[in-house]
Amino acid sequence: MINSITKKDLMNCINNVKNAGDKDRSNGFYSEASVMVLFTNNEKKNDSSILIIKRKDNLRKHAGQIAFPGGRRENIDKNLEETAQRETEEEVNISRTKYEIIGHFPKFYTGTGYVVTPYLGIMKTQFEPEKLIKPNSDEVEKFFFAKSNLLLSPKYQIRDKPPVGSSMFMTWKIKYGTENIWGLTARVLVTISAGLGLREFPPCDDI
Repeated sequence: MINSITKKDLMNCINNVKNAGDKDRSNGFYSEASVMVLFTNNEKKNDSSILIIKRKDNLRKHAGQIAFPGGRRENIDKNLEETAQRETEEEVNISRTKYEIIGHFPKFYTGTGYVVTPYLGIMKTQFEPEKLIKPNSDEVEKFFFAKSNLLLSPKYQIRDKPPVGSSMFMTWKIKYGTENIWGLTARVLVTISAGLGLREFPPCDDI
């Protein structure tokens, strides 16, 4: 297991994952969106964490779910990278000047009608993210920094049936403490694990 995930690790991961996305479904039924998978390293403890948010229960879509910062592309966004940056600042108050984007994964389709591009970023070492974050009280219930060596360990990644009411055929689930991570968020984490060489690549038949 990799404890501290470096910029080089993420670059290699992105290169390894370039063909791991979903088959193209360009039929007009999916809205473009992107998310930010933001890593932070503690050099003294030699470990790495990933920023996770829990969405508020009263939201119209994905209410109460564990997620990465992100959302739908708006007209003001020049591209999906800007979408991920804007949403990260809006949801948790971390501006694009505080981290470096290493690259992005291929597109993933969701059962709720989105085609999502995950961006991978790493916090600049001079900033302490815990002191920067101010969750948007309208959208974010809470946030936490989950240890990478737990989120990315295959032994915690389970292939299972989705919750009742979901339009997916199957899903990935990751148990982290009292939190249940599933759907797109879990699948991105499983794909990161594969890109880092920790496991085989996951199947792409969730929907």
